[in-house]
Amino acid sequence: MPSTPHKELFEKRSGAMPDEHPSSAAADSRVELAAHRLAVDFTEDGDLPPRFRKLSSSAKSRKTKEDSELEKRFRANVKSWRQLIETMCGKICNRQAWRFIDVSLEIGPTVRKVTDCKDFCDFIDYLILRRDKEQCGADELGSLAQLSTAFQLEIEKRIQSLQA
Repeated sequence: MPSTPHKELFEKRSGAMPDEHPSSAAADSRVELAAHRLAVDFTEDGDLPPRFRKLSSSAKSRKTKEDSELEKRFRANVKSWRQLIETMCGKICNRQAWRFIDVSLEIGPTVRKVTDCKDFCDFIDYLILRRDKEQCGADELGSLAQLSTAFQLEIEKRIQSLQA
């Protein structure tokens, strides 16, 4: 496989091996799926289009118009998450970025408090970089804050299970 300066820069920045690069379509699909998942996971049920809501057995599924305000806000939310994902993947190691995006931190067996988790500390460093030095927008900052809270809860849950 021939090497190009652009490809080498991508590999160096992403931390990925040459054969680990997904096709552009697969990468776009992965980003799109993750953006939708994050938008659904971090949006209050009442602010989601009906097809994404957690319906009770007695609730009826309602159709939503494509141009409804709820749909427009949801699409804007997905777009915001997509931009966050693309920015993050462009700024930090690809593997670590996807651990952050998938809320799947590496939590070692010696972690006894949230700040012992290297991934959590690295994420907070990234959040501070985006907030203070690069001055990201309010939507991105809010989403990063939501992710940090989810990470903290996940780490605390893991710590409790190790102590039980």
